[in-house]
Amino acid sequence: MKTLILYASTYGFTKDCVQMLKKNVNGDVQIVNITKESIPTLDDYDTILIGGSIYMGQIQKPIKNYCLKNLDALKNKKIGFFISCGSAEHSDDYFKTAFPETLLNQAVSIENFGGEMRPDKMNFFHKFVSNMVEKSSDKNNTPPMKPLPENILNMATIINNLS
Repeated sequence: MKTLILYASTYGFTKDCVQMLKKNVNGDVQIVNITKESIPTLDDYDTILIGGSIYMGQIQKPIKNYCLKNLDALKNKKIGFFISCGSAEHSDDYFKTAFPETLLNQAVSIENFGGEMRPDKMNFFHKFVSNMVEKSSDKNNTPPMKPLPENILNMATIINNLS
């Protein structure tokens, strides 16, 4: 089985999640950062996993645009979607705005990998927004953002069981 993982990562958390996913998916797995690398043809792959990080309620535009542009080709593949998002209670909404509904409906796996603040890598604006989010979370007693490695392993297990 050949798997292609397409992703976008702003500050590295999603990239780390994708590395863990690759280590746990059986078979030939290729990862491609859609914002920095050329994307191979989908013809050579059985399974396509696509995801990115959520900022300000949106996934990176190259991810969204790729799915829309390649809708017909993706419909003929086993597909899965993931996001990196610290707001678990809103993840269903984020999936609906990030990916086409027709693809979500046929997905074999949909997972939120959680989130992690990396202020040392953030620009000024994202640091400012992150501080506001943290203060709001504290005020509203919502759980803090955290990685969800169990969701990465769950996606890997589902993909491994397809073969």
